[in-house]
Amino acid sequence: MELYKVPGVAETLDWARSLAALGATRIDASLVDATLGSALKYQEDLERIREQVPALVEKARGA
Repeated sequence: MELYKVPGVAETLDWARSLAALGATRIDASLVDATLGSALKYQEDLERIREQVPALVEKARGA
């Protein structure tokens, strides 16, 4: 998956803080979609990833 700017450590920590602030105990597609802006800074990247969120979440659950 090609992104304009791949999330780094800071963006990953921002996303984790967003999840914690929401009291997330499980990850699902709607939660990922709602918090993606914490990790992805460019609209083009958000649009590209949003299309794939359900499949990515299912893949992660099966891992």
